[in-house]
Amino acid sequence: MSDSIQVSPHYPLHDYQRQVARDLISALVPKEREVIGSSRRVVAHLPTGAGKTRIACNVACRLLNGQDDSILVWLASTEELCDQAAEELGRAWSHLGNREVQIHRYWGNSSLSLQDLPDGFLVAGLAKLRATAFRTPGLLVSISDRAAGIIFDEAHQAIAKTYEFVTEQLLAHQPPLLGLTATPGRKPNPGSDDFRLAEMFGFNKVNIDTKGHTDPVTYLISNDYLAEPEFIQLTYESNNEAIEPVGDNDYSREDLDTIGDDTDRTNLIVQVTSQALQRNKRVIVFCPSVRSVHECAARLRSIGIRAESVTAATAMEERQTIINDFRSDTGEKLALLNYGVLTAGFDAPRTRCAIIARPTTSLVLYSQMIGRAMRGTRSGGNKTCEVYTVVDTNLPGFGSVAEAFGNWEGVWQSS
Repeated sequence: MSDSIQVSPHYPLHDYQRQVARDLISALVPKEREVIGSSRRVVAHLPTGAGKTRIACNVACRLLNGQDDSILVWLASTEELCDQAAEELGRAWSHLGNREVQIHRYWGNSSLSLQDLPDGFLVAGLAKLRATAFRTPGLLVSISDRAAGIIFDEAHQAIAKTYEFVTEQLLAHQPPLLGLTATPGRKPNPGSDDFRLAEMFGFNKVNIDTKGHTDPVTYLISNDYLAEPEFIQLTYESNNEAIEPVGDNDYSREDLDTIGDDTDRTNLIVQVTSQALQRNKRVIVFCPSVRSVHECAARLRSIGIRAESVTAATAMEERQTIINDFRSDTGEKLALLNYGVLTAGFDAPRTRCAIIARPTTSLVLYSQMIGRAMRGTRSGGNKTCEVYTVVDTNLPGFGSVAEAFGNWEGVWQSS
């Protein structure tokens, strides 16, 4: 197969997306006289909002088109990401596919036999797939034997200890491996998790050709693919000096609950959300805890503001109704408050303001939260956007998304 991409006027890609897709195909598809079983691994490194899912679906269709009676495996850690991938793969294949295939959904409460799957896509939640694999020895190896490719949404999951078994089994027959990420690593020293991530993907990374711009974010903003952000830091003098990240991990659930229970901090979130809604029809708020979500929403409603809350405990049907309302173009102003969800796999391009009130040491998580408001006009979004970050005086924070995106590049090669 050549390394050209498939093109359809009904499933278009922006110029930079076509460039990334071509480079990924070149890395994943064996050339003439190349050994088919040789390792083909690569990470696609694009800012949140740049269309990683759409690019990856184009590549997925290319891989599946090239191998009959095969399975393209797409792995994700949340139901939102799985649902987004399945829907987008269906749209992509309807315009790019060369035969009838099935989209097999395997996450949440779905029930599906993974033995002898018919030709098509397998979109699987990592936790559910891991549990099934332990119950059925050899299952993932047999899927690996038929795999046209493996795609890891949020590539860092590929090296997570929880999913090491899943990764090893699915790569047993060395199918093409594509990882998707906005932040490929920040500790390139040998032995670190970020080094292991780079090593797993052959130190091979595809970026956007920035055409003379200093970084991908600047290129995308300059060309209206991303909105021009105004970053506003809200300093909060907290009394939580005893709160620290757990090792190299993020803050614990208990510490986040403590932060969320701070009455003065809650007042600040409510005040800023109310002010932001005076300028914006849609505001998304990332709260530090479940209790904080419900408390902030209740206070906003008490002053006549429509506020909806979403957490992991929100029923899927109710969650979808709230999200659909938030995505709609009605004149009513709406604040959407959440904890633990809607950081990824959530697309509402008209969102013009994000309030980051959930402290985190995770560059991945922070970039995802920012990205909910950064869709540009050429991507159905806005020319500009506002990003508020509550910066606790004794907790670390983040600045510009461009700075966050550009850090710690040394370990990777770029294709």
